[in-house]
Amino acid sequence: MMPFVNNETARLTIQLAEWDQTDPSRDPRLKGMSLRADPGWRRLADSLRGRIDIRERYDGISIETSSFVGRIDLGPLRIVVRPKLPTLPLTQLLRYAYGLRDLTSRDETRSPTDEHGIHDLLIAMLAGEVEELLHRGLSRHYIPRDGKLDSPRGQILIDQIICRGGVLEPALPCRQYERRTDWSLNRVLRTGLDHAARLTEDRELRRRVQTLSAMFGDVRAIPRLRADDIDLATRNLTRLTIACRPALTLIRLLHAFQGVELETESGQSRTPGFLFDMNLFFQRLLSRFLRENLIDARIVDEHSIQGMFAFASGSNPKRRRAPSPRPDYALFHGKHLSGFLDAKYRDLWQKSLPVEWLYQLTIYALASPDEVSVLLYASMSESASDERLEIRQPVSWSSRGPASVILRPVPLGMIAALVSSDATMDAVGQRQQLALRLVAIRTNGANPRAGSIAGAR
Repeated sequence: MMPFVNNETARLTIQLAEWDQTDPSRDPRLKGMSLRADPGWRRLADSLRGRIDIRERYDGISIETSSFVGRIDLGPLRIVVRPKLPTLPLTQLLRYAYGLRDLTSRDETRSPTDEHGIHDLLIAMLAGEVEELLHRGLSRHYIPRDGKLDSPRGQILIDQIICRGGVLEPALPCRQYERRTDWSLNRVLRTGLDHAARLTEDRELRRRVQTLSAMFGDVRAIPRLRADDIDLATRNLTRLTIACRPALTLIRLLHAFQGVELETESGQSRTPGFLFDMNLFFQRLLSRFLRENLIDARIVDEHSIQGMFAFASGSNPKRRRAPSPRPDYALFHGKHLSGFLDAKYRDLWQKSLPVEWLYQLTIYALASPDEVSVLLYASMSESASDERLEIRQPVSWSSRGPASVILRPVPLGMIAALVSSDATMDAVGQRQQLALRLVAIRTNGANPRAGSIAGAR
């Protein structure tokens, strides 16, 4: 087999969509390639399992994507996974899901996800947020500064004078509080911009972000930005600094999904690239949409199903804790549990239903009062409709009726249009109708026990 050659000019760019796959029979450029030339490439490929499956076959390399989109480099092989959503509705849904402001950016109209990945879209959105903050003026914070002054100002530090045995020189130790821009919040913002500039390969976008970073003036960057720094800055936001929340959210996303962590002899390291989990985004999008638009019902995120599994008495020698399934959403009417719903970012109208998802939904159905669970999946198909899969007893003498799993499409294009429209009575009514239809424990047909059965693999 032909090993990868570590040469920038020999880099191969493989562009795929979500839940897509390719191999040497579909892309001859992958024929004869091998991961054996460098042990680091194999470790990286193993670490990517579940996000991007890169496997070595007898005739070359096969690649299979999942709900993660973005870009990753494996030796001279670059894999770009494009989101199926066009840039404009994707931007609208990202803003809605993460509570970002509706700021127009010229970089968002150039479809940056096509060439470099979704991170360029997030970086363009971050640049728009920071431009707005700079236009308002960077927030200032009172920073304590201690020193000996000939003309005392601020707070005289009496305790220091006492410890030294009195006034021994013509200067007094004082503490002043200066309003400065160089403080923790602005440091996180500038460091986030510097990180974004290193992440993008779009020269125009990088130049724009670097210009914004330079406008922070004497604000120092943090040597190594950590998730704890971003979380602390977010928790400490006040009424005067709340406008920084969208920018911090984007910095957190860029930081969290950058590369892949690998264990090396010298410690942990991150590989070049950016992979964004569209499944987490979709779950967050639905959570906000349903919470805001359900009238007579409410949902609880990741509600644990307690007591469904339990070790038999005297049969738990290792004293293990019984597992508790945790669906994405639990639907309540008042205090009454109505059912469980799960969200998956995979168009099941176009793709098959993974069998492990069916097993998961079966558990949720058996734990529901009506023995029905709902799988909400992202779809761009206008003709997509509900499907019902019955869970039947495999024995003929059972009198128990079948439980059900409903496969229900979520029209992403419609949601993008609804959340970006003005809050008119008509738009609000359409949002409420869609939310009610998404959580209905029945199919679109008249007979709740009827419906087509989707295949699983």
